[in-house]
Amino acid sequence: MRRQLITSAAKSVGHANAVQAEFAEAGISAEVTQNILKQHKYYLNWDIETKLRPALQSWLQELGTEQLSQQLQKVPHLLMCMPEEHNEVYSWLVSKGVNAARVQQKAPTVMTRKIGAVQSTFEALQQAAAFSDAQMCTLLHKHSVALASGPGRVLGTLQAVTAMLGMPMTSGSFRQLIIAAHDRLFFMSSATLHQRVTFFCQMYATGTHVARTAITTAVFMTPEPVMRTRAAKLQEKLGWDNEQLKQKLSAQPNLLNKEPSTIARNVQEMQGAGFSQTQVWAMCTVQPTLLGRKWTSDTNAEKLQFLTCLLGLTLDDIAARPHLLLHSINSSLGPRVWFLYQTGAIEAPNTVMTSGLFGYMNDSKILFSEQFSSPSAFPAMVFDSAFIDQWKQRWEFLRQQMNLSVKTIAAHQDLLLTSLPDRLAPRWQLLSEFASVQADFKAEDHLTGLTTLSDQDFAVLLEAGGKLH
Repeated sequence: MRRQLITSAAKSVGHANAVQAEFAEAGISAEVTQNILKQHKYYLNWDIETKLRPALQSWLQELGTEQLSQQLQKVPHLLMCMPEEHNEVYSWLVSKGVNAARVQQKAPTVMTRKIGAVQSTFEALQQAAAFSDAQMCTLLHKHSVALASGPGRVLGTLQAVTAMLGMPMTSGSFRQLIIAAHDRLFFMSSATLHQRVTFFCQMYATGTHVARTAITTAVFMTPEPVMRTRAAKLQEKLGWDNEQLKQKLSAQPNLLNKEPSTIARNVQEMQGAGFSQTQVWAMCTVQPTLLGRKWTSDTNAEKLQFLTCLLGLTLDDIAARPHLLLHSINSSLGPRVWFLYQTGAIEAPNTVMTSGLFGYMNDSKILFSEQFSSPSAFPAMVFDSAFIDQWKQRWEFLRQQMNLSVKTIAAHQDLLLTSLPDRLAPRWQLLSEFASVQADFKAEDHLTGLTTLSDQDFAVLLEAGGKLH
């Protein structure tokens, strides 16, 4: 008996080694192979000659080694289906008007299901709530994972939602809610979904309408004991009584998805920056992600200074437009404002609020470029990746290499119009070198000279020890 066990174990080890060797033969690294086999152990039981090797060879022909390795890391059980089956699902989704590439990206397991299984789930979902073809496309672009489950599971989710809201499943408002729901909705079992949302509403809701918000903000991702603990900590750290707790959580159920210490810290830091308590909660109700941002970080302090010092916004202006605090200075706000400034669309950066063009700050790069880069509008300049990169490099040089504060940059805005490789960088290097050998010379005292002096006058400045006659 013992000999049989030893022999069996040896065969098992030998087969595992053979499986790993087969992946290696297909060009898959040992590290990737170990991760795949750890997540999908069924491959260790596959017959190499009749199952594993044919599957690997088929996918190699379809994708090539590099893409196959990448796909296996995303979808370890990819080999469970053949390329023809994968492509059949993909093509069918395209025929229904669905962005199959997006579905594959968000829920790659969908492509490994049998075509009949995907069709059954699709049809059950569409028929149950009377979704139009266009609504199904919108739904699946967000809730792609729904197609990874069977009809029973997705119907259970719909039934749980309609039971909690008392809303007919075939009503237009129900369809709108499902489409608007958090994209984790179909990840949960219907029982867990119902249990957690019901618990939240019984404990913290000010009215029945809160169930809708709870579904769109994914409070159902947090287990009931964790909800209870976090709610108690919020009361402790922010000094809320029971009524205040219910009001805040009814407006923002997703507060229970975050650590109370993080929320309390951010609220305190935002108030410390000058916003009133009323403004803070109004801003965070519109932009809940602000509660997850670390307000003590240099990035947010810099962003606030940029808005106030360079764009001339008041805290009231910012509180009314909290989305501005989510924009990047380097890749969004900064380049857009300076493009408008350099093309003459606005008189100065601090006039962007009154120019009538402030709304364009929210546009994507493509839309902004189409609006302001057309030959008929501003033929001298184009808002593209090159312009953004140049502005970003210039800003980072001023902040990191020259170590200038945002307030100092605001007082010397021509620095942001000066060529970095041709003038700003070489001149700053000369000033810094001069300052290192002459104690009473400070490079930062000559920022105006960096941008306004001719090469000849700049040379004279250095020769005169920083004093032009």
